[in-house]
Amino acid sequence: MTGTPTSSSIADRLTGTREYILPTLRQAVDTLHPHLAHACGYHFGWWSSDGEPSAGAVPSKFLRATLVLLAAETVGGNPRAAVPGAVAVELLHNHSLLHDDVIDQDDERRGRRTVWSAYGTGTAVLAGDALAALAVSRLEQTQTAPARRALVMLTNAFQCICTGQAADLELERGGPASVENYLRMAADKTSALLACAAGVGAVLSGADEGTIGRLQASCTDLGLAWQAANDVEDIWGDPAVTGKPPLSDLRQGKMTLPVLAALASGSPAGNELAAHRGSAAGRRTEDLEHIADLIVQAGGRAVAERMARDRLASAESHLRELRVPDLHRDALTALFRFIVTRSA
Repeated sequence: MTGTPTSSSIADRLTGTREYILPTLRQAVDTLHPHLAHACGYHFGWWSSDGEPSAGAVPSKFLRATLVLLAAETVGGNPRAAVPGAVAVELLHNHSLLHDDVIDQDDERRGRRTVWSAYGTGTAVLAGDALAALAVSRLEQTQTAPARRALVMLTNAFQCICTGQAADLELERGGPASVENYLRMAADKTSALLACAAGVGAVLSGADEGTIGRLQASCTDLGLAWQAANDVEDIWGDPAVTGKPPLSDLRQGKMTLPVLAALASGSPAGNELAAHRGSAAGRRTEDLEHIADLIVQAGGRAVAERMARDRLASAESHLRELRVPDLHRDALTALFRFIVTRSA
């Protein structure tokens, strides 16, 4: 593998990261049992469920891997040294996607069938477990003091993801529902791995503690901004962009930030919305559209959109505190904005 992803364009940066780490990622997946390797390769978009080349599949964006490499560059390190960390973070992230699809019973991801839908629940669960194990082994094999610390960061993030997913399930099953509880869940489920990605890249490049802390703080806010923006997308977003059916979160009766904020509003629309709480399975599209309108009327969408803007601004303020070249700070800022807004 030669070269490094150095373009300042976000699209070029993401493509560069994909090309840079893909050989290592595929080598890791190839070590799995053939059945699991086949399912994982399908999930990554490398081939169809029948094993045929899948040029039309929408590939993973490798956002977290890009964050690892950018963090390494930002603190003056060589991205090559951070490749094991980038691969490990990407593997752990995709582990969570495979399991999330099973838990949520989502039939589609990136415009085609999910692994559990194509291969069965057992295969999807085992494939997710296998990717998590590979994530750990990528850093274990490096056998350096920075890699050992990066591994601790990774396993801590893994635990946070599980905690966040459990809290999310509790919300869906009628547990304590509040905006505060939801943000704690999002910090574990979404922010933790982003903070891990930046921390791993910085640690593998020998950054000082203050720089590591600021990078991780910025990514904690980034994750909350992203979760808020994603919650808006999963109700009102364009399916061609999200890769999910329209009104997908409402169809599943999910308790997301716009819903919780609307319920807490005390408004007539919020009170009417409370009568619709629970699973929306089998409801007509026009009924779901009415629920979405109630959320807007109660201010839930506005709260989530404001949260996304405010948390992104806070994330960028942390970046401004870094004593790093403007070129690298600008690259991180551009990535943050792309993650939250989908625009470069």
